[in-house]
Amino acid sequence: MNRFHLIFLFIISLSSQAEVNLDGTLGQSGALPGPDYLIKADLGQQHGSNLFHSFQDFNLQSHESATFTGPNNINNVISRVTGGKPSHIDGLIRSTIPNADMYLLNPYGIMFGENAKLDVQGSFHASTADYLRLGERGRFDARNPMDSLLNVAPIEAFGFLTDSPASITTQDSDLSVSEGKSLSLIGGDLGLKGNSPILFHEQDFAPTTAIFARSKLSAPAGQINLASVASEGEVIPSELGLDLNAEGGTITATNTLMDVSGRGSGGVFIRGGQFFMDNATIQANTMADQNGKSIDMKLTDSIDIKGHLLAILSNTMGNGNAGIITITVPDLRIAESFIRSSSFSSGDSGDIVIEAKKILLDKGGNINNDTFVNGQGGDITINATESFSISGEEKGEVVVAGITIQPDIPSELTSETYGTGKPGSLNITTGLLNLEGGLISTNNFGLSKSADITVNADKINITGGGLIISSTFLDGDGGKININTNTMSIIGKRPGLIKVTEETFIENNQSSIATISFGKGDADNISVVANELRIDDRGGISAGTASEGAAGDVTVRVNNLFLEGGSEINSSSGGLIGEKILLGQGPGGNVHVIATNNITLSGQDNRGLPSAISTNSLGIGQGGHVTVESNHLNIRDGATITANAMGTGNAGNVTVQANTINITNRGTITTSAEQATGGNITLVVPNLLYLREGQMSTSVHGGSGDGGNITLSNPTFIVLDQSQIKAQANEGRGGNIHLNAKQLVKSPESQISASSKLGIDGEVNIESPELDFNAFIVVLPDAYVERPLSKECPEEIEELSQFRVERSSVGMPKRPENFME
Repeated sequence: MNRFHLIFLFIISLSSQAEVNLDGTLGQSGALPGPDYLIKADLGQQHGSNLFHSFQDFNLQSHESATFTGPNNINNVISRVTGGKPSHIDGLIRSTIPNADMYLLNPYGIMFGENAKLDVQGSFHASTADYLRLGERGRFDARNPMDSLLNVAPIEAFGFLTDSPASITTQDSDLSVSEGKSLSLIGGDLGLKGNSPILFHEQDFAPTTAIFARSKLSAPAGQINLASVASEGEVIPSELGLDLNAEGGTITATNTLMDVSGRGSGGVFIRGGQFFMDNATIQANTMADQNGKSIDMKLTDSIDIKGHLLAILSNTMGNGNAGIITITVPDLRIAESFIRSSSFSSGDSGDIVIEAKKILLDKGGNINNDTFVNGQGGDITINATESFSISGEEKGEVVVAGITIQPDIPSELTSETYGTGKPGSLNITTGLLNLEGGLISTNNFGLSKSADITVNADKINITGGGLIISSTFLDGDGGKININTNTMSIIGKRPGLIKVTEETFIENNQSSIATISFGKGDADNISVVANELRIDDRGGISAGTASEGAAGDVTVRVNNLFLEGGSEINSSSGGLIGEKILLGQGPGGNVHVIATNNITLSGQDNRGLPSAISTNSLGIGQGGHVTVESNHLNIRDGATITANAMGTGNAGNVTVQANTINITNRGTITTSAEQATGGNITLVVPNLLYLREGQMSTSVHGGSGDGGNITLSNPTFIVLDQSQIKAQANEGRGGNIHLNAKQLVKSPESQISASSKLGIDGEVNIESPELDFNAFIVVLPDAYVERPLSKECPEEIEELSQFRVERSSVGMPKRPENFME
């Protein structure tokens, strides 16, 4: 059945049931005259400040109205429908009693049409509950009217007696109450349906205010309560929201706006089992100097949010603070939609707190907290006991502070500041954090410090160009990134383009954890603590500066580290963006990697870029230092530990402390400078330093800077097999090499040298006995053996001797040149 037929049948049902009939349980019975039904106090019963009415049927057709009147001392107008049929409301419900709250109770269902309107001075509550509990003993029963006990007590609960309470639906309805009042829909399944999309402002600084919606629930600076029940039990309202003592049902909102914006935003409280939002918006904006309340959603099963809309908004456009957004649910899914709290003035944006088992941001799903002027940003706190996944992209284009991301908008968790206001922090606690092309970011386009990012997870997977990043673009400093996990892998690239200028694009962004400064502000530090860390396919952990600000430090503490496929742990001053080199002016940061067990660096990417632990300086900024501590360190297949200076800044130093170090098949430990002083290399190796087709070098390729020194302290063995240890300079003095080992074993092809192309050569100081294998060669005699020893003695041979060699693949010795692998 199509939508037209449903609407047509709905209109027919309204016209055939347009009636208001009293049931006689509280006074007279019979039909009231319409179309403007006048419902006076004497048609019901008054108990203190409670006025009770009871109807056999209560329906309003389009252009009809029902007006409730009574004395000014009435606080609650409480109506029930007992006839066993749902109420169809497509007209106006009005109350002339000052500030009186209205309750409409029909356990058989309530339907609001497109012409339904409210004109009440107090709050309005529609419910399909079977009874209302009045204080401790009172009861107003709609299913069993004779079980009622009316009194003067206030309403304390909505009670349900069946496992399938009737539904409440709205169809293009516009239901609103006065400022500061409440609007409630409490029943079985709730269906809020609109046929037309919600429209928003398009101005840059007002992208968060809905301006048109045909299907709307509105309580300016008041409260909207939605509760869906699927069993016996009670819904208990309070000043802090709703308590649901029953199984939750299903709430569906399509093309519907729920708005509590006002001088101070109101509160939205949603309770049930499942909540589906499809192109719907919950909006709680603070417009003046009053603080906002909260958007509080507690569902026992799932929340599914989709549609190309700003779905849940708590913003401030005034001096008052925005309200908090709290979501508690086992399963939360957000696709193509935003949850957002922003400050557009001096008021603070609200916190966003999500408690769940599983959370998925997909196809451009976003959670944002922003500050644009001088208001403070709120915190974003994510607690997902099982998993938090950010994946997928939405086709389109977005422009943020002159940077255009195209053609895809990634799913993202972000905090941003554009003014002087300090942003809030991002805090994530989960069993599994999975970033498959998604982003966790804090960005600073203003003068304050950027937000910090803290992640505590048992396992972290970052793939497909996923990013955890903190960046600053102007004078404000960047934020810290702190990661604590058991195992973490960073793998792969994300296809697509990031347009930085008209001429510059970034292609194939690698999966990474990064802090970066594009302005005068300093990038902050990165700290990673893990049991096992694996980075592959150009993934990385990096801190950098592309302008005047300083790069941050990178500290990694692990048991085991694997860097493969051109991956890196890096801090740099300057960098390559697309085909354009940005020459950093600020100093690079330091890199410190500590592994209690093994570090393995291997391989290169498809462009020949090595897997690396490194620091770089491309401009005038000084390069940072590299410090590596490990039990066993393996560098192979073109991988490297390096400190480079490609501009006029000095290269940093490299310090390595490990029990054993193996550098094989083009693996290197280097420092390099183009026009400045080279960095030093210091190795502390108690056991074995083994190089096979490897290299350790300090180099200055141009200018008059001195070459760096190489110091190898107290290894038991240094083995050089077709390898090089070199300290080189151009015009300056060559660096010195100092080797102090119990034993040095060097192949003839290996080289140890300290030289300068135009300057003074450095010195090579070896404090170690060098093995001369010729001393162990014994020259055999060239004379024949004596004949008696060669004479056959057949008479003494009784049987032939036998010697058997059995070969097994298990435990076969390796080739001598491969004995360290």
